[in-house]
Amino acid sequence: MLLVVSPNLAMDRILEVPNFRPTVVQRSVQSSMQPGGKGMNVARVFRELGGPVVLTGFVGRDHAPLIAESLKAKGIEFDGIESFEQTRVCTMILDPAGKNHPTVINEESAEIDTHAAELLLNVVDKWMPRATAVFATGSLSRGLSNDFYRYVLERARSVGKFTALDTTGPALQEGVHARPGFLKLNAPEFAHFSGISSPRTESVIDFLRKRGADLAHHTAVTFGEVGAILHVNGQFWQAAPPHVFTANPVGAGDAFAAAYLHEFLTSGDAERSFRSALAAGASDANSVCPGDVNASEIRVLEQEIHIEQL
Repeated sequence: MLLVVSPNLAMDRILEVPNFRPTVVQRSVQSSMQPGGKGMNVARVFRELGGPVVLTGFVGRDHAPLIAESLKAKGIEFDGIESFEQTRVCTMILDPAGKNHPTVINEESAEIDTHAAELLLNVVDKWMPRATAVFATGSLSRGLSNDFYRYVLERARSVGKFTALDTTGPALQEGVHARPGFLKLNAPEFAHFSGISSPRTESVIDFLRKRGADLAHHTAVTFGEVGAILHVNGQFWQAAPPHVFTANPVGAGDAFAAAYLHEFLTSGDAERSFRSALAAGASDANSVCPGDVNASEIRVLEQEIHIEQL
């Protein structure tokens, strides 16, 4: 079972606006809302692939029942904490015909209630004995210390759980000190973390050769449509996506991480996990809703991937 710790949960509002232009009054042709945030996306993908998953994090009292029912309908165990009045909303404006697609506006969360961090750690402790792996993902809620993920992952590692991390900023700088089993970064996150302004294959490999052993056992750096690089114990693999879909790229990185973990926890094979991750990221980008993948489509896309060992 995968325990997903993702404090800063949200609601996604998805608007489809053909020929979207800023500063102009326009109408959407379609709109939808769903539970959102990186943890939600990971949980949905991991469950679609057949893995049992528990998700915990903070939600507002306004949307807590809706979020719980939505995840329950998908077979996801949700053990969230109501820690403020309003759940933050992330708005995505989709314009498939546009060159700058999508436009994303993420609201900041409210300050968490007093003792909320302690309550969240209690939930983590409750599920930890039943978990095979613990995945800390997403930004931290206001009121949590920058070392929150580090603390969670160190606790998980101390009791023999496989650990994974996908975050940015100070939470990433602190989190890698826990030496996660799997670390997932996109290109901007890697650039900020490493100080390499325009990361390319050579610079990523050079950085990971020098520092990779101090960061994680498995490190994946994703470059969107270009593909990804995987580093495991001094070995490197590179591959491009099997197909570039453009319905909505938001959430593709979360699908990548969820599929990698699902396959690795199942088979223990890093190359197979990399293949599954790339296929899942492509499948996610083929849907307007983040975290919405099709397991059958992923299996087909896997056959189209050529992985090169560097």
